[in-house]
Amino acid sequence: MREFLDIALSFPPIVFTFGLVLVVLYWITVIVGALDVDMFDLGGDADAELDAGGSFWSAFGFGAVPFTVVASLWITLGWIVTVLGTTWVRSSDEVFIPAAASGIALLVAGIGVGMLGAKLLARPLSKLFADPPVTTHRGLVGKMCVVRTGTVTTDSGQAELTEEDGKVHLINIRRSVHEPPGIQDELFSRHSKLVIFDYDEAEKIFLVVPASLPPDLETADS
Repeated sequence: MREFLDIALSFPPIVFTFGLVLVVLYWITVIVGALDVDMFDLGGDADAELDAGGSFWSAFGFGAVPFTVVASLWITLGWIVTVLGTTWVRSSDEVFIPAAASGIALLVAGIGVGMLGAKLLARPLSKLFADPPVTTHRGLVGKMCVVRTGTVTTDSGQAELTEEDGKVHLINIRRSVHEPPGIQDELFSRHSKLVIFDYDEAEKIFLVVPASLPPDLETADS
């Protein structure tokens, strides 16, 4: 154990040992829920994208994986390479390279192998961190919702909409001012099922009609 600590605290492993301690402390805080995995995400936004497309971080081929995950892999792999390399150099009687030169060579190897390994591991991991498809307001048009307020008028109303994947939306809904006459207010009462037929971009509201119309109105429409 003492020999292992001596190697871990020597050059070049000490460079990665310090980082590895920070990595372990960071992931402990993530496990207990004190931090988010992507709190140090360097993915950037549209204004920070490179001319070739993509963010500065993804330009290195790390895709959608948060910076903290890639950095953790990079540091861990670099630490393993430098520790194993230092152990081999110290135990080998056939190595006649000066300690400073071998240390720098191992440091470069640790950085390079760590980056390459992190890049290879980031590819399958990127699927775990991919953002789910975003539902647009227009994407909800045509779907059915359930009234959650006492009633729905041309001025007020809310409804709950549940998508196929289980995602629930609480949306603001209104009756259309161009609604045909003869539709009873009871069709817009609490727990009634309505269908979204349009979205008003200016007012940020969904326009709805009853999921089922009275027989006389259906006949009139046909």
